[in-house]
Amino acid sequence: MRDPLLTSAPRTAAGRDPFASFVTRVRAQVEAGLAAWLDERVAGATQRGADVGAVADALRQLTLRGGKRMRPVLLAAAYEGCAGEGGSATVAPAGVALELFQAYLLTHDDWMDGDDLRRGGPSVPAMMRERFGAQLVGAMSVLAGDLAAAWSRCALFETPLPPTRILRAAEELTRVEEEVVQGQVLDVVGLSRSSAAVEAVHSLKTASYTVRGPVAMGAHLAGASDDQLASLVAFAEPLGVAFQLRDDLLGVFGDANTMGKSAGGDLRKGRYSAVVVATASMSGPVERVFGREDASDEDVRSAIASLETSGVRAQVEARIEELARASRVALEGVRLTGEGRILLASAAEALTQRLCG
Repeated sequence: MRDPLLTSAPRTAAGRDPFASFVTRVRAQVEAGLAAWLDERVAGATQRGADVGAVADALRQLTLRGGKRMRPVLLAAAYEGCAGEGGSATVAPAGVALELFQAYLLTHDDWMDGDDLRRGGPSVPAMMRERFGAQLVGAMSVLAGDLAAAWSRCALFETPLPPTRILRAAEELTRVEEEVVQGQVLDVVGLSRSSAAVEAVHSLKTASYTVRGPVAMGAHLAGASDDQLASLVAFAEPLGVAFQLRDDLLGVFGDANTMGKSAGGDLRKGRYSAVVVATASMSGPVERVFGREDASDEDVRSAIASLETSGVRAQVEARIEELARASRVALEGVRLTGEGRILLASAAEALTQRLCG
């Protein structure tokens, strides 16, 4: 599966890829921090009872099983771009906090969606069902997610920086959580049937906690000025929406072998993504497969071909480029270190590039 953070990054004259090296370094720092932090928390939880320990260990398994650690990378890039002292190692605890925050959201998502698999293994709800039975799976899944959310704050407060900076970063994380929950309400209700409505949900969910939140938190932790922060937010918000639109394209046109997204997966699930709502009408080949998990491969291929020939794919691609351009323009106006500018520009390119088809 191709890694969006390690492709198409610019190289130096010596042939080295500074962004890839940075991603590798940040991931190693966060992985080490997560393992040690979670081992300690699981041990403490187990002392309160085997059931409490089982909930904590389920979160540990999910968090350490995988993930591209994209959010810590963006946080660290913004931190270094705003001349934060000590580099990425200093904000590794904040990166740990973001991974725990994601574990909280994934746990609740998997419970709401009824998903038993996550990152190549059992989801937290599946582990809760195995431990506590079907009757308690909902309650224990909610509690597991809540525990991960609490852990996220604990980890953030351990960042070795002035309290005023940590407080601002914590305020941003709280804002992110509010927006993600609001976006999830809209997503669960499923009334986003226009391109504008879909992008509004993408802004609240993906753009908020995947790009804007991490970038703003990194800036706050570095003690960035108000002007720097405003410009970085202007850079991050369209980038987050563009990233999710790219994911919407992968959900229809993706290649499971290289992207981890099977072709037509979103059509079979009946998901009103940016691709689906851009269609003129739900008729013909698309109508035959939409919301049908048992749709034949031939019918799915026909639906995908119709979306291609009708110009829907090109329309979404054009919107991604429009948002990416707005992000690039905003980045040009931010006062950053030279290395930080390269890192953020490389991240933007990696998150919005053409990865399907």
